[in-house]
Amino acid sequence: MNRMGNINFTLNDYHRNVSDEDLIKDVINVAEKLKTTTLTLDEYSKNGKFHSSTLTRRFGSWKKVLELAHLDIKNHNFKLDYSDADLIADVIRVKSIYKKETITSKEYDVYGNYHSSTLINHGKPWNKILEMAGLKVNLNRNFTNEEMFEEIERIWTKLGRQPTTTDIKKGISKYSLQSYSRRFGGWRGTLQAFVNYINANTENIENEKGVSLNKQEKTVEDSNFQHITNRDVNLRLRFKVFQRDNFKCCICGASPAKNPDVELHVDHIIPWSKGGETVLENLQTLCSKCNLGKSDLL
Repeated sequence: MNRMGNINFTLNDYHRNVSDEDLIKDVINVAEKLKTTTLTLDEYSKNGKFHSSTLTRRFGSWKKVLELAHLDIKNHNFKLDYSDADLIADVIRVKSIYKKETITSKEYDVYGNYHSSTLINHGKPWNKILEMAGLKVNLNRNFTNEEMFEEIERIWTKLGRQPTTTDIKKGISKYSLQSYSRRFGGWRGTLQAFVNYINANTENIENEKGVSLNKQEKTVEDSNFQHITNRDVNLRLRFKVFQRDNFKCCICGASPAKNPDVELHVDHIIPWSKGGETVLENLQTLCSKCNLGKSDLL
């Protein structure tokens, strides 16, 4: 007896022949089934007759789908609401606009439905996204050493410690481990290059007359007062401040390592408007909440 005789193999439905009305009706049915007033892409893909990418291609966005189905769109983070299939389709769509073999993350951000930084922060390095979409991985990306150092500083600050190869492999960096290794000769070489960059030209800043900033006694009350340093804190000095303060707010102790929502700022202890200079001794690490709450008064 043929045990396979009662099984029929058929092709999947060709969704292009399904009407807009039937697609939206299915979204409504899924919402009713789940007893919810809104739906995510993942919820629909798991419970609907079709895949969410079918609807987003047809109607342009998941937000439009929810609107047509008269479902709730409030408090719905559409930037995080995507499936791999939706992401791949969108990358290929943007690639077709440029008519190139591959695209950079910056090129994608111009026309993409999502943002590359959001994708990267959720574990999808750009080269991995290109691979998923079947596009050519660009091994000679046009980014500078400074851009790579800025990314290392962001990761180091986020973790509150020196990043490892394991951290990079997890996808927390916008650049791949291979990109760092090719540029600087391995991950250890990358970290050494970053440290050398941070330490360059920041040891003993002096004014034109050779007077150390620590010893300057002028104040804003002086009629000829002039700042010796710029108000803005560059990457080198910012990282030194964060590292000295253990990547924590000096007031409340908050840190990105414990709470990813925490954003660290560099604050002038003696305000710039009161004559404070942008030097290590006059800078401190504050979280965004404490920095906003700090008065400019001495």
